[in-house]
Parts: sequence; C-alpha cells; structure tokens
Amino acid sequence: MVLVVCLAVFLTGCSALPFDSPPPSDDRAVAAVEEVNDTVAGVETYRFDTSLRVSASDGEQSRTATVDGTGSVDLVSKRMHATSDVEGETFDSYVTEGKSYQECSEPWSGYAVENVSDSGDWATVTPLHRQLELFERSNVYWRGNRTVDGNRTVLVVAHPSDDTVESLVERRRTETAGLGGNSFDNATARLWIDPETNRPVKSALHLELSRRGATATADIATRYAGYGESVTVTIPSAAYENQYQLGCPGS
Repeated sequence: MVLVVCLAVFLTGCSALPFDSPPPSDDRAVAAVEEVNDTVAGVETYRFDTSLRVSASDGEQSRTATVDGTGSVDLVSKRMHATSDVEGETFDSYVTEGKSYQECSEPWSGYAVENVSDSGDWATVTPLHRQLELFERSNVYWRGNRTVDGNRTVLVVAHPSDDTVESLVERRRTETAGLGGNSFDNATARLWIDPETNRPVKSALHLELSRRGATATADIATRYAGYGESVTVTIPSAAYENQYQLGCPGS
C-alpha cells in the first residue's frame, strides 16, 4: 500500500455529506457564525497550534502519520509563519502577500514556492479565516455549551460539501494527498466559540474515506489564541534565494 499525504500547517477545509439534502441551518448557529465573522474582521494578529493525524489501511497494511505545528499570523502586514513537526522532522513555512514558501527536507535546502490566493483577500489563506469560510458556506447547527480548557464555550457543527472543498482547498494539494475527486463518507467540522468575545477558541475537522477496500481517516484540530498580541514574521533570505518552483525535490 502506498499512502501519500501532503501536509501543511495552514491546510484547512474538507468535504462531503453522506446525503444530498442536509437539514436547514439552525438560526442560532447562523447568528453565532455571523457574530464571529464580524469580530474576526477586526482581528489584526493571532497565534495557532495545530495537530493532524491521518490513518490509512488497505486491509493488509496500515500506516499512521502525525503532524504537530504552531504558527502566527499578522493580517496587517499580510505575513504568516508556521513550524511543523512531521514525525520528528521540523519544517518552516511562510506566507506573504500571494505566495507561500515551504521549507524542503534534507538533503535539499531551499523552499518550494507557489501562489496561494487569487481572490484578493489575503486572509483566506490563513487557518482561522479558511475555517470560518467553511462554516459560512455550509449548513450549521447549534450544539450548546461546551467546556474547553476549563472555560465555557459554545459549539457549532457543520458538514461541508464536496463543492466547498473544491473551492477552499487548492486542487493540486488535494490531488497530491490522494484526495482529489473523491467524496468523503463522513466530514464533520466543529467550531468552539468564546461567548464573551465571539472569538474562535478551537476548530476541528474529522474525515472518513473508503475506496476499493481501503479506508482512511483524518483528524485536524486547531486552537487559536494571542488575539491582538505582537507578532513578528521575518522571512529568511533563503526563501527568496534558493527556490523550487515545482515543489520540493522528491515530493
């Protein structure tokens, strides 16, 4: 079995309903998402922590891949930095204006460079805003009070569609991950909101996919903090001087 997974800390979005006609949104959930969007529109900086776990099996062999990451976003200067730990290897990635720079693994040095946004809204390439766009474009459901790290939050749930995935996740990345053109058996997105500030505290995405006897699941969780705190993102000179336009060698 070959398991190919393209992992990036700012990866978001994903996928389909197991039925064609989802129930209508809850009014309370719609209002909560709108309030969050209004609040986040004024956010200038934030930090995030992400964990991702992907498991796949073809009935004979199984494999699990994990990624942990941290990052910071400056929406004023349009810069983002993320550090990912991929099974013991650490990689840095940067986003500025309309380009991303992904550090390549040893023995290669340098960065893979690609365009990341044609929409004109730079914020949509960052984790928080992509998650919110997912909820904006999906039916949403109110799940009431939940406790996160000892603090009260409210939970909103969504089941994004395939069309939402296609528009929010770059096609090249989803195809690299072996997911392009597929419908998920189950996709559930969750958003925990601080009811006092209307700021997101945490988001999570659970995916299940089965095809020709093989199965795969993915769980992505992101926590948000440090709203309005000082953030400095400095892009190393190597990101400009040593570039790969078609992805990292061997990828």
